[in-house]
Amino acid sequence: MANRKHIRPKSLLVLLALVILPILAACGTVDSAQTTINPQSDVAREIQGTYAFIFWVSVVVFVVVEGALVYAVFRYRRRPNSGMPKQTEGNMVLEVTWTIIPALILVAIAVPTWITIFRTDDIPAGSYIINVTGHQWWWEVEYPDVGLVTANEIRVPSDRTIGFHLETEDVLHSFWVPALFGKIDLVPGRTNTVWFTPDVETEGQMFLGQCVEFCGLSHANMRMRIFVDSPDDFAAWTAGLQSPAPEPSGVAATGHELFSSKGCTVCHSINGAYDAAGLFPAPNLTGFGSRVTLAGAIMENNATNLTAWLDNPEEIKPGNIMYKEAEAYKNPDLALTDADIGALVAYLQTLQ
Repeated sequence: MANRKHIRPKSLLVLLALVILPILAACGTVDSAQTTINPQSDVAREIQGTYAFIFWVSVVVFVVVEGALVYAVFRYRRRPNSGMPKQTEGNMVLEVTWTIIPALILVAIAVPTWITIFRTDDIPAGSYIINVTGHQWWWEVEYPDVGLVTANEIRVPSDRTIGFHLETEDVLHSFWVPALFGKIDLVPGRTNTVWFTPDVETEGQMFLGQCVEFCGLSHANMRMRIFVDSPDDFAAWTAGLQSPAPEPSGVAATGHELFSSKGCTVCHSINGAYDAAGLFPAPNLTGFGSRVTLAGAIMENNATNLTAWLDNPEEIKPGNIMYKEAEAYKNPDLALTDADIGALVAYLQTLQ
């Protein structure tokens, strides 16, 4: 008996830790990079409102059910000399009640969910349209009104409702920026849509997103960023991409020549400099030097990271097409030397 009394408090502490630790691990703050509980657009706020309603309904159900369970455990626990309790073979009223109440709860949850789905379904008229195409493992971004194509980093004006037309060139992907809109799948042979209007306070901010449908070896490396620009900044950005690529000089001029001779133009385009042959889909590198990230938005865009990427892209993003198909990595005669990589880095950084 002494042994049991000694062990019981420790067992309770272990049990309490097992319950509390997963709860604490799941907790985050509203400043988390990809939180859904700090919505920054009208659509995200609609979705969060629905989540909050369902959460509080769930809390009420939990309290009632667990309260009834705890009451039953203590009220009807077995006592010394209590004998066999009265046997009950059925209770029609109770069974009907606990069937109807859950059905009503489900209806109460379903109605606001349907309302939110239909309210956020169609892109509003007059929205600024951006076409997004998913590839393994990067995002192609097209601005059809100005004829621009970029990759992984999406810039939007702060004073417009933004609509996305979403397609995929290969497998299933899923497009999601939690603070701005809900998940939407990219399905082969189908164009899906999603939209949002950024809050006024988001001007000048950046929001993280990623693919959330498993799409292969480097699924976790298929990320994106959305920048909400002021109307003037957005206009300046689009004008900059429409300008011809600057004429390189020095080491960058060597990189300019290597970009063609090493076969980069087979897949990559640069407006005003190179048009890709389109053998394999690859990001348009127009304005690459002004991008914040590279390699599917997984690395900061700087000389060190770009050098590492060109030296061994497979180590950074396993399974990528460039490493498997580019002649610079397949053909020993076209292999990149350290000097070649340095020249290419210098050239790519001039693409502002």
